[in-house]
Amino acid sequence: MVILGLDSSTSVTGWAFSKDGKLLDAGFVDTKKLETTKEKTFYIIDCLSKNKYINQFDEINLEAALSGFAGGFTSQQTIIKLTRHNAVLAYILEEYYKKPVNLLSVNTMRKKLFGKCRIQGLKSKEFVKIELENLIPNVVDFCKTNKKGNWDERNGDMYDAIVAALY
Repeated sequence: MVILGLDSSTSVTGWAFSKDGKLLDAGFVDTKKLETTKEKTFYIIDCLSKNKYINQFDEINLEAALSGFAGGFTSQQTIIKLTRHNAVLAYILEEYYKKPVNLLSVNTMRKKLFGKCRIQGLKSKEFVKIELENLIPNVVDFCKTNKKGNWDERNGDMYDAIVAALY
Protein backbone atom coordinates (compact mmCIF):
# COMPACT_ATOMS: atom_id res chain seq x y z
CA MET A 1 0.00 0.00 0.00
CA VAL A 2 1.32 3.45 -0.97
CA ILE A 3 0.79 6.19 1.61
CA LEU A 4 1.04 9.92 1.02
CA GLY A 5 2.26 11.64 4.18
CA LEU A 6 1.70 15.37 4.61
CA ASP A 7 2.77 17.96 7.16
CA SER A 8 1.10 21.23 6.29
CA SER A 9 1.37 24.68 7.80
CA THR A 10 0.22 27.99 6.39
CA SER A 11 3.56 28.60 4.65
CA VAL A 12 4.96 25.20 3.63
CA THR A 13 3.72 21.65 3.14
CA GLY A 14 6.06 18.70 3.43
CA TRP A 15 5.07 15.58 1.48
CA ALA A 16 6.34 12.01 1.20
CA PHE A 17 5.30 8.77 -0.46
CA SER A 18 6.03 5.40 1.12
CA LYS A 19 5.25 1.81 0.28
CA ASP A 20 5.45 -1.07 2.75
CA GLY A 21 7.57 0.99 5.14
CA LYS A 22 10.02 2.15 2.45
CA LEU A 23 10.42 5.80 1.48
CA LEU A 24 9.76 6.34 -2.24
CA ASP A 25 9.97 10.10 -2.66
CA ALA A 26 9.76 13.27 -0.55
CA GLY A 27 9.87 17.03 -0.78
CA PHE A 28 8.09 20.21 0.19
CA VAL A 29 5.87 22.84 -1.40
CA ASP A 30 6.27 26.50 -0.45
CA THR A 31 2.86 28.17 -0.17
CA LYS A 32 3.66 31.34 1.79
CA LYS A 33 2.93 33.68 -1.14
CA LEU A 34 -0.62 32.35 -1.54
CA GLU A 35 -3.46 33.92 0.41
CA THR A 36 -6.21 31.40 1.20
CA THR A 37 -6.11 27.80 2.35
CA LYS A 38 -8.13 26.89 -0.74
CA GLU A 39 -5.48 28.46 -3.02
CA LYS A 40 -2.71 26.74 -1.07
CA THR A 41 -4.46 23.36 -1.25
CA PHE A 42 -5.00 23.48 -5.00
CA TYR A 43 -1.39 24.60 -5.47
CA ILE A 44 -0.24 21.59 -3.40
CA ILE A 45 -2.46 19.31 -5.53
CA ASP A 46 -0.98 20.83 -8.69
CA CYS A 47 2.59 20.29 -7.48
CA LEU A 48 1.88 16.71 -6.35
CA SER A 49 0.19 15.93 -9.69
CA LYS A 50 3.65 16.00 -11.29
CA ASN A 51 4.89 13.18 -9.05
CA LYS A 52 5.07 9.67 -10.51
CA TYR A 53 3.47 8.16 -7.39
CA ILE A 54 0.40 10.41 -7.33
CA ASN A 55 -1.90 7.86 -8.96
CA GLN A 56 -0.65 5.00 -6.80
CA PHE A 57 -1.41 6.11 -3.23
CA ASP A 58 -4.21 4.50 -1.21
CA GLU A 59 -4.55 6.96 1.68
CA ILE A 60 -3.22 10.21 3.08
CA ASN A 61 -1.74 10.57 6.55
CA LEU A 62 -1.94 14.23 7.53
CA GLU A 63 -0.22 15.48 10.66
CA ALA A 64 -2.95 17.04 12.78
CA ALA A 65 -2.51 20.56 14.09
CA LEU A 66 -1.33 20.88 17.67
CA SER A 67 -4.06 20.59 20.23
CA GLY A 68 -2.11 22.35 22.97
CA PHE A 69 0.62 24.84 23.54
CA ALA A 70 4.19 23.85 22.70
CA GLY A 71 6.10 24.92 25.76
CA GLY A 72 4.67 28.41 25.62
CA PHE A 73 5.92 29.06 22.06
CA THR A 74 2.56 28.66 20.30
CA SER A 75 -0.28 31.12 20.69
CA GLN A 76 -3.95 30.22 20.80
CA GLN A 77 -4.48 32.16 17.55
CA THR A 78 -1.80 30.12 15.81
CA ILE A 79 -3.35 26.84 16.93
CA ILE A 80 -6.78 27.96 15.72
CA LYS A 81 -5.34 29.09 12.37
CA LEU A 82 -3.50 25.77 11.86
CA THR A 83 -6.53 23.73 12.89
CA ARG A 84 -8.69 25.60 10.39
CA HIS A 85 -6.01 25.22 7.69
CA ASN A 86 -5.75 21.45 8.26
CA ALA A 87 -9.54 21.02 8.27
CA VAL A 88 -9.96 22.78 4.91
CA LEU A 89 -6.92 20.98 3.47
CA ALA A 90 -8.17 17.56 4.62
CA TYR A 91 -11.66 18.19 3.24
CA ILE A 92 -10.48 19.34 -0.19
CA LEU A 93 -7.92 16.52 -0.49
CA GLU A 94 -10.49 13.88 0.40
CA GLU A 95 -13.02 15.30 -2.07
CA TYR A 96 -10.42 15.71 -4.83
CA TYR A 97 -8.64 12.35 -4.55
CA LYS A 98 -11.59 10.30 -3.24
CA LYS A 99 -9.18 8.67 -0.78
CA PRO A 100 -9.30 8.67 3.01
CA VAL A 101 -7.40 11.37 4.89
CA ASN A 102 -6.23 10.30 8.34
CA LEU A 103 -5.60 13.21 10.74
CA LEU A 104 -2.94 11.85 13.06
CA SER A 105 -1.23 13.08 16.20
CA VAL A 106 2.44 13.86 15.73
CA ASN A 107 3.25 12.15 19.04
CA THR A 108 1.41 8.96 18.08
CA MET A 109 3.25 8.76 14.75
CA ARG A 110 6.66 9.40 16.31
CA LYS A 111 6.08 6.84 19.08
CA LYS A 112 5.23 4.17 16.53
CA LEU A 113 8.16 4.99 14.23
CA PHE A 114 10.88 5.85 16.76
CA GLY A 115 9.61 4.25 19.96
CA LYS A 116 9.41 7.69 21.59
CA CYS A 117 8.04 11.07 20.59
CA ARG A 118 10.69 13.40 21.99
CA ILE A 119 13.87 13.79 23.99
CA GLN A 120 13.84 16.31 26.80
CA GLY A 121 15.87 19.41 25.98
CA LEU A 122 15.89 18.72 22.23
CA LYS A 123 13.71 20.72 19.86
CA SER A 124 11.07 18.75 18.00
CA LYS A 125 12.50 19.27 14.49
CA GLU A 126 16.00 18.33 15.66
CA PHE A 127 14.68 15.17 17.34
CA VAL A 128 12.95 14.07 14.12
CA LYS A 129 16.05 14.89 12.03
CA ILE A 130 18.34 12.78 14.24
CA GLU A 131 15.93 9.84 14.54
CA LEU A 132 14.96 9.79 10.86
CA GLU A 133 18.56 10.01 9.62
CA ASN A 134 19.46 7.09 11.91
CA LEU A 135 16.48 5.07 10.66
CA ILE A 136 16.86 5.95 6.94
CA PRO A 137 20.42 7.13 6.21
CA ASN A 138 19.64 8.01 2.58
CA VAL A 139 16.85 10.41 3.65
CA VAL A 140 19.40 13.19 3.19
CA ASP A 141 19.25 12.52 -0.57
CA PHE A 142 15.81 14.21 -0.60
CA CYS A 143 17.01 17.34 1.21
CA LYS A 144 17.38 20.71 -0.46
CA THR A 145 19.83 23.50 0.28
CA ASN A 146 19.04 27.20 0.47
CA LYS A 147 20.64 29.98 -1.60
CA LYS A 148 23.64 30.03 0.74
CA GLY A 149 24.15 26.28 0.33
CA ASN A 150 22.96 25.46 3.84
CA TRP A 151 20.31 22.91 4.84
CA ASP A 152 16.92 24.42 3.98
CA GLU A 153 14.71 24.73 7.08
CA ARG A 154 11.72 23.55 5.03
CA ASN A 155 13.34 20.10 4.96
CA GLY A 156 12.06 19.81 8.53
CA ASP A 157 8.49 19.84 7.21
CA MET A 158 9.45 17.19 4.68
CA TYR A 159 10.92 15.07 7.50
CA ASP A 160 7.64 15.37 9.42
CA ALA A 161 5.78 14.29 6.27
CA ILE A 162 8.10 11.27 6.00
CA VAL A 163 7.14 10.31 9.55
CA ALA A 164 3.46 10.57 8.49
CA ALA A 165 4.07 8.48 5.37
CA LEU A 166 5.88 5.76 7.32
CA TYR A 167 3.22 5.60 10.06
